[in-house]
Amino acid sequence: MPAADSYEWRTAPCPECADPAARLVAGDSDRADILLCTRCPGHGRLPYRDPADIRARLPFGVVLAMSGGALRIGVPAAPHGLNAHTRAVVALATERGLLSVWRPSAWRHHATLAAPGPDGAWGWMEVGARSGRILRATVHPRGRSAPGIRAAGPRAVRDLVASLSAPGASVG
Repeated sequence: MPAADSYEWRTAPCPECADPAARLVAGDSDRADILLCTRCPGHGRLPYRDPADIRARLPFGVVLAMSGGALRIGVPAAPHGLNAHTRAVVALATERGLLSVWRPSAWRHHATLAAPGPDGAWGWMEVGARSGRILRATVHPRGRSAPGIRAAGPRAVRDLVASLSAPGASVG
């Protein structure tokens, strides 16, 4: 398992019911290769989930781990030194269903943004390493087939992220 301090850990969502209160817990002793969703039976769905299916829906760089009896998603932590506006835009992207995966560097930090599924929004954001300020971003609002929308500067990037609708993260 990777170093815990280099990741931000979140409860893994159930890909079937998408209930924010759902927890994926380890299967029983005769089916250790499955996860059980705590909320799917209440939605009239079977509770069994395959960990490989959940892993396949996650963006590159995101890891899974069992912690406290539930499946958790580890998203690479944002680099130190981001300004308040940049942190607010990243939080807004997360609310819109886009997970951010950071690649820090000495000059510019890159964040890959991706919503689950083939039709989910995806893109990238570039942040100055010294200033912690958003420089530019490109977002493909309707998955791989959609053209990208570019924005330069912190305000334009915030407006672009705000135009995405949650939770499917497509243009609203």
